[in-house]
Amino acid sequence: RAERDGVALIIGNEAAEAFCAGANLFSLMVGLSQNNYKAVDQMLIGFQNACMRTRYAHVPVVCAPFGLALGGGAEVVLGCQHVRAAAELYVGCVEVGVGLIPAGGGCMELAARASAMVGGNPNVDLLGVVREPFEYLGTARVSTSAEEARDLGYLRTGDAVSMSRDTLLADAKQWALGLARAGYRPPPPRRIKVVGTSGAATMNAALHNLADAHRISAHDARIGRHLANILSGGNVPAGAKVTEQHLLDLEREAFLSLCGEDKTRARIQHMLTTSKPLRN
Repeated sequence: RAERDGVALIIGNEAAEAFCAGANLFSLMVGLSQNNYKAVDQMLIGFQNACMRTRYAHVPVVCAPFGLALGGGAEVVLGCQHVRAAAELYVGCVEVGVGLIPAGGGCMELAARASAMVGGNPNVDLLGVVREPFEYLGTARVSTSAEEARDLGYLRTGDAVSMSRDTLLADAKQWALGLARAGYRPPPPRRIKVVGTSGAATMNAALHNLADAHRISAHDARIGRHLANILSGGNVPAGAKVTEQHLLDLEREAFLSLCGEDKTRARIQHMLTTSKPLRN
């Protein structure tokens, strides 16, 4: 509708504490209890497509997060080409707490940002850069401010921060209108350089050591192996360049696989019942 009738789109709200505290776990649990994996897959495809549309819309889309932006909410932030965040921002992909991985484009976007950071510089170790989001996703790391979100890769250098929540939406609106007046054009699709199977092997070795030292559970290690596979690009050689859709497909495959795990279902049920993560 913004492309047809308007000049820009702002994603935000005026709730007291949360931009978005995550996806609807109850709906997911209902689908899983009925073994309706097709519906779950369609839900994932719809969410991935929505996040990709915000990036490639023909009008500027500015995300205005504040307070809690967790799980799917963090992926909405990651999917937007432009972000105007409140200074108080608790953003992070926390899906491992319910036995899952980010599957709305979060893994793909963090892999793409790592690839862009390295660029064509042969002196920068891509695996070293990718290991940071691998660690943050695997430990459900959440920022305590917008500036820490920048350090964690959830915000980029060009993203802006509003010190006052009261002006956040107005600030986002003015930025979006400025982009529109400047003749905004969407970015081109990306080819993402990945570390391939050798990089995944290194990350999996680290998981094995953590599991042997009893610092993570066997199920945490299983989730971590899925994350390593996605961030490394799957079954491709180191240095290969893959499409965004390739990584999105890996996300969905991993998410659906974990949905079939009893320990994942136990984590989801525990979160719904107690609002606290289960470490099983």
